[in-house]
Order: sequence, then structure tokens, then C-alpha cells
Amino acid sequence: MPICCIRALGLAATLLFATSAAYPSAPEIAAAPEFVDPLPASRGFDPVVPFEPRARVELGRVWWTAPRAESVKQVAERFGIAHDDLRALDPSLADGRVAAGQRVLVYRHDPAAPSRSVGAPNRGRLEHAAPFPEGDGWALRAYRPRTWATRHVVVELAASIAEWRERFPEAQPVLLGEFSRRGGGTVRPHRSHRSGRDVDVGYVLLVPPAAHKFTVGTPRTMDAAATWGLVQRLLASGAVESIFMAESVQNQLLPHALASVAPERLPSVFSVLATDPRAKKQAILRAWGGHDDHMHVRFACTDDDVGCRDAERRKKGKKKKGRSAAKRRGAKGR
Repeated sequence: MPICCIRALGLAATLLFATSAAYPSAPEIAAAPEFVDPLPASRGFDPVVPFEPRARVELGRVWWTAPRAESVKQVAERFGIAHDDLRALDPSLADGRVAAGQRVLVYRHDPAAPSRSVGAPNRGRLEHAAPFPEGDGWALRAYRPRTWATRHVVVELAASIAEWRERFPEAQPVLLGEFSRRGGGTVRPHRSHRSGRDVDVGYVLLVPPAAHKFTVGTPRTMDAAATWGLVQRLLASGAVESIFMAESVQNQLLPHALASVAPERLPSVFSVLATDPRAKKQAILRAWGGHDDHMHVRFACTDDDVGCRDAERRKKGKKKKGRSAAKRRGAKGR
């Protein structure tokens, strides 16, 4: 539906979980966004697409439709929810079984319990998280204990992908990978993803993958125009702090960025164009190993995130010093 038509409707929809089907999946209900004020800027970075109203998705409840008969315990494990918490959310689960096709409530927004990112992405936790819902334009894994984030992140990412989908209706759906656990904390093998602000997003592919697995972005596999369109929407949201992306992928996106980013601004967006190490670390798109098959999107802290802060650097010097002191003590003992 064209943006102008959706804006005229002025609707706000609750996103629902659809049946967990093979990729690509069709949504049970697509979001009908409500349009609000023009795009804000994030940390002094001017939006790539300025002065354009954006979709805002209202996330009140999230449902999931069971593809097969399961116990309530199995459903709870699928989403990383305590058994008793899931039954409290949905009293219809009192008999302990879920029938194939049955809709299960896995999240309800409670205004009295604000969703917050606490601490650093690599040293933090998550309070009152929201699960990412099904929708047109993206696909999630069937097993979802790591698809939780702050409610703000879920809403902003869903809105950005919905806007992108309107501009690229023929593109392949985006694969979504790791978010955070429901309460945050360690997500092995990642060092981050602990506080509900990190999301792994696959590059837009030319053909759907055989399974829900990220694919290295090359000229043969990646739809560079659609991928830049997605990055553009993420940056324009004003909610993104940084995106970690391989240099090889950045180079493929550059030709498409020339039409919407002024030449003098390109180095502040693409680290591959930055002239010195400091500038590379301050670019929005930052080169980082292991991100040639997906981008790691880190959302910025909000005013509601108590104690939210930047990622902490590992104190290698202290660790080495501690080991040396231990060795000296051992030598004295001998």
C-alpha cells in the first residue's frame, strides 16, 4: 500500500506472531503504521532521508501460533520464558498443552513496567523486554529465546523494516538473527548482545537461502540497492548508534549511497572512506571482523534506559599485570 494511503488511514496496529513457517514466511497481520513527526537526528548525524514522516508501530501484545501440538513447557523454552510466567500471560494454557494452530500470548505491554537497557552492551542486562514479532519483510528463527530487546528497539526496527518494505516490495525478506535474552546477560559466543540494544540483521539477498542462515554479501548473492535502502531507513530513524559491517560490503553499498548522501558526508557514514583510525571508529558504518554475512545494528540509549552506557573496553593491561603478579607470588612460594 502506498505511504500516502497508509498515512490517510492513520491507523496503529498491534503486531502479532504468525505461524512459524519455512522462509520466506507470510505474516498473519501486517502493521498499518501511524505517522508522526519528522525524523530526528541521532548524535549529531543528519538523517540520510530528512524531513520525511516515519512509521511508528504500536506494540501492545505479541501472539504466536503453534505450528504443531506442544506442551506449554516446550513453548516457554522456545521463547526463553519461565513456565509460570507464560501461563500467567495466557490463562488459556492452564491445561498444560498447546494444540496445533492455537494462538498463544507471549507478550503484553505493561506501562507500569518500562522496558530498559541497563549498563553496557557487553556488561549489561535487560529489564521488561519485548520479543520481536512476525511481520512482512523479515523472518525469524523458529527457536526464539534470543529474540528479545527493549520495547523501543523492537518498535524502531520493525518500523524501519516496514518503511523499507514499502520501497522495496519485491526484495527478499530480511533474516533476523541474535537479539538478547529476555533478561539480558551473556549470549555466547557474542561479547555483546547483553542489554537489549544489539541486533544481527542479514544482508538483503538476491534469492532466498535454503535455510535460516546468513549468507556472505557478494555481488553474486547480495541485493546491494535493497541493502543500502535498509541501511538508509535504519540511519534515518535516528535510533541507531552504529552498524558494524565488513569493508567488502561497505564498498558494494557506496555506489548506491552517492544518490542520497553528500560527498563530504560520506566519510562520516562509511569507515572505509575515513582518513585516520579515530575517524574510522566514529563513522556510523564501522568495519569489524566477522560481519561479511550480516550487519550488527546497535541502537542508541534512550532517556528511559537507566545507567545505559557505551560498550566497555577490555582492560587487557590489568589482566596481564594480575597474571604476572600471581606468577611472582608463586615463584616466592617455591
